[in-house]
Amino acid sequence: METVNNLDNIRRQGRLLETACLAAALAVVPLAALYWAFFNNLPDDMTRQAAALAASPELPGWVRLLCFVAAMVPGTALIVVLLRLRRLFALYKEGSIFSLANVLAFRSVARALFAWAVCSVLFTPLFSLAVTAANPPGRHMISLGVGTTEAELVFLAILALVIARVMDEARRLDEDAALTV
Repeated sequence: METVNNLDNIRRQGRLLETACLAAALAVVPLAALYWAFFNNLPDDMTRQAAALAASPELPGWVRLLCFVAAMVPGTALIVVLLRLRRLFALYKEGSIFSLANVLAFRSVARALFAWAVCSVLFTPLFSLAVTAANPPGRHMISLGVGTTEAELVFLAILALVIARVMDEARRLDEDAALTV
């Protein structure tokens, strides 16, 4: 009885998380576009990082477009992560727990998290170049850096890989148990 109840809970949570991942993935581009479209009208605490690099706190439209494109490098990777998580949660919704598809989905999430970390590292120099594009000659900047966000993404990717290996072993054990008479 407890197993059936747990499976029902997993299915229900899988359905909710599948929907949440899709909604979040669909929201990334419009939210980033809105942020950069209305950048000059946002409160100072929401624009401080970019304003510190730019010659003027108000960015021209073409610079904001460049910033949006730079933001979409990690933004696209985030969308991929969300869509791959959506696939994993769809498997849970179907009641698939210990299957090869789950293992492959976890591995796919891990690879997407690694890609997101790389894209986040690339964002820093792209963003600094974009936001300083309208600066006078000699005031253009390129920044490089790896921060806690990138370290956290790499950690989560490694965690997902370990979970994929554990799930693969659980799948093998489940298959062996099914064949045992």
